[in-house]
Amino acid sequence: MDHQRHRSQGWRGVWVRSRTLLLLGVFLIWGWVTPVWAQGAVNYSNSDLARQDLSSQNYENTVFVGANLRRSDLSRSNLRGATLTKTNLSYASLEGCDLTSALLDLANLEHANLRDANLTGAILTRADLYEADVTGADFSEAFLDRSTVNYLCKYAEGTNPTTGEITRETLGCRD
Repeated sequence: MDHQRHRSQGWRGVWVRSRTLLLLGVFLIWGWVTPVWAQGAVNYSNSDLARQDLSSQNYENTVFVGANLRRSDLSRSNLRGATLTKTNLSYASLEGCDLTSALLDLANLEHANLRDANLTGAILTRADLYEADVTGADFSEAFLDRSTVNYLCKYAEGTNPTTGEITRETLGCRD
């Protein structure tokens, strides 16, 4: 009998835990509880923001997946932790932007102005940086394809005015 009582309490404990998890899931779905990672995040995925003045704004942790930002001005904006996967940033101005830990994989950055941008810890795998201006950009701990690094090292120069890091050194260029 004592053994059966232990077993029924065990099932009751499982039921209480299951019910608690179910209620937590309902609260999350209905938006009564906002997870910390989702607070303040804005989603501009697949938006057409071409030729817009978006300069000097706070876009920290904002999602721009697949957005068209061609020829837009994002200069001096905070894009820390932003998700810019497959984003068209060709001819865009990102001068002086903070792109620390930003995700720029598969982004089109052809002819983009990245002068004095901070790309510390950014992920730029398979990003297209053809003829991008990276003068004074900081690529410390950033992830780039080896072919992209080799290409950028042909003309990279300058020192980032915010971090004090030399662009060529942050790219790992061999002199």
